[in-house]
Amino acid sequence: MPVIDKTGPLKSKGDQLTFNTIEQLMGTGVTGESVLKGNEEKLGIGTFTVSADVVRHAVAVSRKSTKQANFDEVQQAKTLLTDWHTRKYDNDVFTAILGSGSVETIYANSKTTAASLNTTSGDYFGPTEINMIRLALQRVGAMPLRTYTTNGRTMPIYGIVYGEMEEYYLNQNTTFVNTVKEAWQRFTGSKMMHPLFEGAVGIYRNMVLYPYYSILDIPQGTPLRPETTLSATLITSATTIYVGVAGDANTKADYTLFFASSGSLQIDNEIMSYTAKTVSTFTTVTRGVSSTTDAQHLAGALVTQRNVASVIGFGAQGIYRAFPEQAEPIGEKDDYGEQIGLGIRSYYGHALRLSKRRNKAPIVVLKCMSNNPGTI
Repeated sequence: MPVIDKTGPLKSKGDQLTFNTIEQLMGTGVTGESVLKGNEEKLGIGTFTVSADVVRHAVAVSRKSTKQANFDEVQQAKTLLTDWHTRKYDNDVFTAILGSGSVETIYANSKTTAASLNTTSGDYFGPTEINMIRLALQRVGAMPLRTYTTNGRTMPIYGIVYGEMEEYYLNQNTTFVNTVKEAWQRFTGSKMMHPLFEGAVGIYRNMVLYPYYSILDIPQGTPLRPETTLSATLITSATTIYVGVAGDANTKADYTLFFASSGSLQIDNEIMSYTAKTVSTFTTVTRGVSSTTDAQHLAGALVTQRNVASVIGFGAQGIYRAFPEQAEPIGEKDDYGEQIGLGIRSYYGHALRLSKRRNKAPIVVLKCMSNNPGTI
């Protein structure tokens, strides 16, 4: 419901699909015998277009390796490409939300900036932050995902999506856990579908909770929480940070994909700033910022965006997404067919739904601390 998908004949860059939008009425109307003619409210009806661009990716497979492998690499490659394609759709939507100046941003524990978030104050995602997001969604006029009536009172339902670290900290809160148990019991036997069967873990304060995980063997994180690992020991005073896997034959792997182009990093207890990045490095690094100590860090140490994560609160119809009617498989052969390239191509686009009156999206982003517990 937060993402409005529309399929159409998207076959080249620049192709567009059109969505209709209608704004809520905000006039006062008339009372008694007052004349209505001339006091009508203009209905905010408009159209919204989403332009498509091409998305492609491919893998290379050799016939020799296929014959020698214990599994069919061609079939495995097709599965991996499909998985990549799905993750790209999700990650692009998250990136569009987090990079938009039209989305309201709030901070855990009522802080006012991301830089002011810290572990000492306990600025994590918890029950209070869920309430903050719900209030912020109401304030920006987000449409509820659904409403239900209890004891004669109509209750709007919104949603929240967050990463695995935020799920971990949320589940440490006994008040939250007990309340969710009670919510599950209330839904038993009701006409509404149980939240577990809709991909959510439960409902808290009329907010449906959706965890979104990054499941990759080499840490890359998600737009919600970027992460990677050191590929080599980082000595004190070094101004270039090498990340990923040392000697990785996959030179196309992007280990810094979700990190900002410049910003702050945290490795162990040290915070540092950087001004540029490549797929496997952070460069022009300033060590030991924010009163931390410039120290040596071993290969494999976790690298995060200063342990700050994003949680997204949403209502209905927050994003428009234009889909092709069908993704197209592509391929290529070389060396007389001994080298095989398998790929996927599709044209798609997405854009936030902006209010015609406020030019704001019905979405809220909450920034919070998100450090790994222990050495996990």
